[in-house]
Amino acid sequence: MKKFAFPVILTIAVTFLSACAPSNGSLTVNETWARPAFKGENGAAYFVIQNDIASEDALISASTDVASATEAHMSMMNDQGVASMQMQDAVQIPASDSVTFKAGGLHIMLVDLKQDLKVGDTFTLTLQFEKAGETTVQVEVKEQ
Repeated sequence: MKKFAFPVILTIAVTFLSACAPSNGSLTVNETWARPAFKGENGAAYFVIQNDIASEDALISASTDVASATEAHMSMMNDQGVASMQMQDAVQIPASDSVTFKAGGLHIMLVDLKQDLKVGDTFTLTLQFEKAGETTVQVEVKEQ
């Protein structure tokens, strides 16, 4: 009985863990979160895209029902200490590497929120990749 139980438990564990992060077969999106924000304002979503294959891909768009529009942005600081954001037409995801969307860097801008985003809320964000296609993730609103 013990010889039979271990492979069954191992198979269940691997299946459960592989279901934790949305994946489209070649890209995995982890650590999704968004900041709290009010209806009518802009918000931001953050995550890590892991590319486990030997060819690069690109994030070409994002969409969600909680905002009027979504845009990939890069936050930056100039030599005088003035912060700005630049919209990105696409975000390259290098082969066998990852790209982190984080506060102060790359992020998905949630333009003109249709509802308040309160701590503990979740919403769906769909990411469109050039080669891998569409991946949908759940984003939790957190204080970070």
